[in-house]
Amino acid sequence: MAKDKLRKVGEIAPEFHLYEADGKKISLSDLLGENKYILLYFTSTEEKSRCDRSECPLKENLEKLIDYGVIPVLIDADPVEEHKKFKHEHNIKFLMLSDPAMETIKGYGVYEKVNVHGLEKEKVVSTAFLINPDGKIVHVWEPKKIEDSIDDIINAIKKLKGI
Repeated sequence: MAKDKLRKVGEIAPEFHLYEADGKKISLSDLLGENKYILLYFTSTEEKSRCDRSECPLKENLEKLIDYGVIPVLIDADPVEEHKKFKHEHNIKFLMLSDPAMETIKGYGVYEKVNVHGLEKEKVVSTAFLINPDGKIVHVWEPKKIEDSIDDIINAIKKLKGI
């Protein structure tokens, strides 16, 4: 991972302007305007495809996250059209933002360079950030897959909220 560029606890989360599956442009500042915590989850296409097998921890814990005042947001490099199809096929209710140019992904430092058949490519590294209502990063998780951290994420949220 681009460890030297990975955003850290205490930093202000970088702003973004990305498109959701319905074509609406979403920015971090729009979400923060709702005075809630934001769970930004960056993922690769390979990990997201596990929802095909009903292993979608954000989906399974959506109500709990919302009840705790958290807006879950998935960001990956897939185009908007793929997100629209995916959300429809899997009944996904959380925001899925498209970053095909990987500008936000790189801005948060959640990528690595890999060699694929002799070609160097950039790949998203699964990482979750919890951002407080003031736009500050309060937790960072670097799981190989979200289910490795979903319990830690929920416990951290409960602790921050005094629940």
